[in-house]
Amino acid sequence: MAPRRAVKLSLKKPTCAVCVAGVETLVDIHSDVPKGAKNFDVSGSSKLDIFVAYDSTRVTEPAGKAPWPLDTSVEVIVSADKASKDLNDLKVKVAYFGEEGGEALGRSVLLLTCVDVSLDVDTDRVGKVRRSGRDKKTWRWGPEGYGAILLVNCDKDSDNSMGPDLQNSQLMSLEDLQDMSPMVLSCDGPDEVFHSHRLVLKAPWPDSRRVRVFCALGGDSLSDYKQVLGPQRRSYEVERQPGQRQVPFYVEGLAFPDAEFPGLVSLSVSLMDTGVRTAWGLGGGRGTLPEAPLFTDTVAFRVAPWIMTPNTQPPLELYVCSVVDAHGSNKKFLDDMARLALKASCKLVICPRVDNRNDRWIQDEMEFGYIEAPHKSFPVVFDSPRNRGLRDFPYKKILGPDFGYVTREILYAGPSGLDSFGNLDVSPPVAVGGREYPLGRILVGDCFPK
Repeated sequence: MAPRRAVKLSLKKPTCAVCVAGVETLVDIHSDVPKGAKNFDVSGSSKLDIFVAYDSTRVTEPAGKAPWPLDTSVEVIVSADKASKDLNDLKVKVAYFGEEGGEALGRSVLLLTCVDVSLDVDTDRVGKVRRSGRDKKTWRWGPEGYGAILLVNCDKDSDNSMGPDLQNSQLMSLEDLQDMSPMVLSCDGPDEVFHSHRLVLKAPWPDSRRVRVFCALGGDSLSDYKQVLGPQRRSYEVERQPGQRQVPFYVEGLAFPDAEFPGLVSLSVSLMDTGVRTAWGLGGGRGTLPEAPLFTDTVAFRVAPWIMTPNTQPPLELYVCSVVDAHGSNKKFLDDMARLALKASCKLVICPRVDNRNDRWIQDEMEFGYIEAPHKSFPVVFDSPRNRGLRDFPYKKILGPDFGYVTREILYAGPSGLDSFGNLDVSPPVAVGGREYPLGRILVGDCFPK
């Protein structure tokens, strides 16, 4: 639950404030109290929930309609569950009384306008955005877990793209939206509130390098999707239109989890009060206070890891290389593989010499896996850093629509034998020490010691 915001009352004039649906607001009944007041009474609009919190060791709840004692431990808390239709349409009234009761010594009025501000993602992992009662700021593994999942947008959906889609700061294809996780900002309430308040979408600095967010402006053209967050932009003032109740966004991952990145990222939206506020300094000077968020809502994503496909799965495609060495061409081998592929009902892909530069070790060059989220999954080829004759084949020939690409380069050192993917494999599903590994365990190794 969001922290409570305190609103001070005044005996001289009504206080106007904004509250957020579902968020408690503390009414400061002690900020301006008439002389001699010992008790108070509170009432309000039927659409408001009003309750009094108190320390039972110091205060006894009054019977019937008797007023509450004006003890410092007594607090008045209000909340609303729906957005207001009009400005200041919710009212809280506080009356102050002396010790003997009688006529009120003073009255305060609080006029509230409720707005519905909520940032929502597929927290329940059902493939679509819906409001959830779960904690959106946390992420938990497992069948009973929760939290949205983000895909690294590493395929290439448009022929106009020079590389994987994640390299593009602009949307190159509407199909690319299917690879992104949807996110919806609810922003319901009177338009006048949003004239004096800003909605600001933010990403923490480390996370802004690993995600990119597009805002749907309405329409079906590529220009109707605007990049609003990413490596070069950490915040965005939401351009809410009059009467608009929801703003849709699409989020893409830019980096896979690895040793330096556990995969968790977060985004938040804040409702900022833009009204001019002043403060007096110690020297008597007057200055403007910085904007303060009235409310902040945060959602968490976990970037889906690259999952290696076990070799126990039925084959879909078989990749082989056409080469020539001192013994001639390997045509017989290719013919044998063609018959084997036909028998296994899988597609045979022959990499010609122009693409392999006489490098036959295609299993050392690449490994296949996939990424998966509730709304989408697709295969991803992992390109080895061995960088021999086949170094460009995965990028140029396999990367494409709904077929992603990822690689890792070794900084400050050359690749070793363990970086050849013939030495990389994954087991079938296995249990070890009482722990289940439904996706198997990755195995990496070299030849036996001599």
